[in-house]
Amino acid sequence: MKEQVRLDGLLFSSDGQVLSVMNEILDSFAIKTEVCTELEPALDAVSHRRLDAVIVDWNVVDDATRVVRAARKSSPNSTSTIVAMVDAGSETHALMVGVNFMIYKPVGLDHAHRCVRAAYGTMLQERRRAARISVDIPVMAKVSGIGIVEARVSDLSVGGLAVQCGQPLQIDQEISLMFPLPGGGGVVHVTGKIVNGDPTGRAGVRFSLVPEEELGLLENWLATELAKLENAEMPSGETRVGLDDKTEVTVA
Repeated sequence: MKEQVRLDGLLFSSDGQVLSVMNEILDSFAIKTEVCTELEPALDAVSHRRLDAVIVDWNVVDDATRVVRAARKSSPNSTSTIVAMVDAGSETHALMVGVNFMIYKPVGLDHAHRCVRAAYGTMLQERRRAARISVDIPVMAKVSGIGIVEARVSDLSVGGLAVQCGQPLQIDQEISLMFPLPGGGGVVHVTGKIVNGDPTGRAGVRFSLVPEEELGLLENWLATELAKLENAEMPSGETRVGLDDKTEVTVA
C-alpha cells in the first residue's frame, strides 16, 4: 500500500463556518494545519515557517493580502501553494497578489474538497522540487557566543536545516550539531551558519561542513523520502456531501 505524505499548512480565518469545513477537508488530506484567527501570528508563520499550503479567507481583504504578500516575499514560502476563499468579484485581486487556487464563498464542503484535491498535486510537486523534508528531531546544538542549547530540527535538506531554539539566534552565528536520521538512517554531524531567524528562536542554517561519509547518508535518506513523495497515494478524502454548483478556479 502506498504511503500518504503528511504536509504542513496554515489556515488564516476567523469565520467559524469556514474553519469547520476547511479543518475537516485538510485533515482528510493529511495536511497538518495551524489555524490563525489573528493577523500577526499568520504573518509570523508565513514569514518564517516552511509551509506546503497557505489557505486564507478573503473576508478581510487587507489582512488576506498582507498574508499572501508576506508568504511570497519570504524565502521559505515564495513558491508555496496558496488557496484563497473568495467572494465573487474578488478573483482578479487575489490572483494578482499571488493566489494559486480559489474556493468560492460560502464555502461548501464538496466544492472545497475538489479544490484542495486539485491543489494537493502542486503541493507535492513543490515539496519534491524544494527537496526539504519535515522532521521533528531533538538535538543539543553548540552555538558560537552562546554555548550548548537545546533545540529541535524541524526540516532538513542536503544543504541546510531549520531549527527551533529556546532563544533567538543571530545571522552569521556558527552552529554545530549532530542528529539521528529518522528511521535508523544513521547519525549526521553538521556545522553551519545561521542565515535567517526570528525572535522566537526559529532559524535557518546553511551547512558549511558535513563529513563526506555522513553527507552520503543524508543524501540517501533524502532520496528515500523523496521517493515516497513520488509514489505517494493521492488522498481521496472521506468527505461525502451534496452537489455544489460552483466551479473552482485554478492557476498554474
